[in-house]
Amino acid sequence: MDVPKTVIDRLGEMGVSLKDIKLTAIADLDIYGNFTPVWVLVSSEKVMALPEKGKGTEVVVSLKDIESTRVYCTVGSAFFQARVGGVYIDIARFTNILRYKFERLSAQIENLKSGKPVDNSVLQEPHPLLCKTCGMPLRAEGATCPRCAKEGGMVKRLLSLIMPYMHWMVAIFFITAIAVGLNLVPPQLVRILVDDVLTTKRHTDWLVWLVLALIGTEVLRAQFNTVIGTLSTSVGTLITYSLRNRMFRKLQELSIDYYDKNSPGMIMTRFSSDVEQLHGFVSQIGQGFLINILLFVGIGIMLFTINARLAVYVLVPIPFVVSGTWFFWHKIYPRYYKLWDSQAKISSFLHSVISGIRMVRVFAQEEREIQRFDKRAMALRDTNRAVNLSVAAFNPLMAFFFSLGGLIVWYAGGKSVLAEKLTLGELMAFLSYITMFYTPLSSLTLLSNWFSGFITATHRIFEILDTEPTLKPPAKPVDIKKIEGDIEFKNVTFGYEPYHPVLKNISFKIKKGELIGIVGKSGSGKTTIVNLICRFYDPQQGVVLLDGYDARTISLEVIHRSIGIVLQEPFLFRGTIAENIAYGNPSATYKEIIAAAKAANIHESIMQMP
Repeated sequence: MDVPKTVIDRLGEMGVSLKDIKLTAIADLDIYGNFTPVWVLVSSEKVMALPEKGKGTEVVVSLKDIESTRVYCTVGSAFFQARVGGVYIDIARFTNILRYKFERLSAQIENLKSGKPVDNSVLQEPHPLLCKTCGMPLRAEGATCPRCAKEGGMVKRLLSLIMPYMHWMVAIFFITAIAVGLNLVPPQLVRILVDDVLTTKRHTDWLVWLVLALIGTEVLRAQFNTVIGTLSTSVGTLITYSLRNRMFRKLQELSIDYYDKNSPGMIMTRFSSDVEQLHGFVSQIGQGFLINILLFVGIGIMLFTINARLAVYVLVPIPFVVSGTWFFWHKIYPRYYKLWDSQAKISSFLHSVISGIRMVRVFAQEEREIQRFDKRAMALRDTNRAVNLSVAAFNPLMAFFFSLGGLIVWYAGGKSVLAEKLTLGELMAFLSYITMFYTPLSSLTLLSNWFSGFITATHRIFEILDTEPTLKPPAKPVDIKKIEGDIEFKNVTFGYEPYHPVLKNISFKIKKGELIGIVGKSGSGKTTIVNLICRFYDPQQGVVLLDGYDARTISLEVIHRSIGIVLQEPFLFRGTIAENIAYGNPSATYKEIIAAAKAANIHESIMQMP
């Protein structure tokens, strides 16, 4: 990072060399909240905040006088503060997008004060919630960027899910091809009916047979379409069943910190609407996309066979349709992300309020929650309306372009019939094929609408499947079957946000059989200690020892089966009380369940229940 000359000159005036600077960060506000770059520089002796333009408030604090540092958040901005003489003073101010950088700066200053090595490069790393390539906000750290992800790659991965059912997909293809062939028969029968029966009356005896042929064709078409729909639905449900199982298994493998960053409402949305969107993918292949492509090709061949000159007129609207589809894809596609985000937020809000409905009632906050819900419902309404208004404007415009081709054919074809260059039956058949030709073409223009929703859902589903658990199981776990109870923390530092530690350099020992009470104010780290013992998280520094072994070398299954824990917030799964008591050991006998209830002093209360 190049320090500007004005700042270097000011450092020289203060007797500080640029070589002495160990840490560098840039704030984007001055202390009063005005937008201007302010350089925060840390040497081995001082912490300095110097305006880049040379004008404004400077802050210089001796490093040895600083007891600690912190990031203090306010509405719209935050302060980097140093505690001196028991009082926090403001060193720099910045917008919240830079908060992560100054939290890292605080951790590096702590290392500098304690004589540990510092790393200025961590302050220059991009925001973990922004894509490193395009800068687009991500839904979670490590999530796939929807803008940079290749749609083709997503489709290829999804097709891999279909491979076990490929024989059914091949069957759908051949049955669809037969159904398309049947669709091409009625206009030819109509041509014969008009030219050879109704107008010339040469073969009046054909009338009954032609009508019966039309009826038979329609019956066969209905039967084939029923088979296609049945197969497509069956394959779609099998795929979504498999996908939901994979997603749920993946959720069981992910670390607890994943659930800290993703609300239950958002996760449930991916299991419900997003997976169903992929079900629609298979249905579209069998009943929509595939059959429309085959119809488009087959009818195009028939049009050129009947009259090549009129067939060219039919193609006139296609450039407009292609241009409209390109516009739709590039302008409407990004709005689907906003729509999904609004849906996920309202689901998350409902989950939160319904789960805490008793607290809402106790504190008489019904009206407040109604107002909060109204804001989210309005956001969903606006994003949904924006998408649907765009679709509502797009569809009639495409229909207008389609009608132009038909009107041109009516005029040119009518002149050909009057000039006896084309029979009336051929014109009727041609017009029938035009209607059939524009119907699949119209559906294919809506493909962008369907495909954009499908790609959006696919991104979110593979975000779950691609997420790696932060807690890695040991490659070679130590050979122990049960933990006896010796616990030791050695210089443990841990924070749910890595650069904002809750526990700092904690060390203690607990021997097997000891009864220990941990006392402290809210947020001091009592629950965090338990979380580390259970290895719900790993410390950023130091080590947690269980029976003398590093917890990271012990199988997670052994740890969790050896530790009993009563959570701060009790939770009951849907089922009987006995099933809940035996949840950790489903094979427990009835006597063991009663013994556990007595040990927890709840047996008498259970027996008094109706």
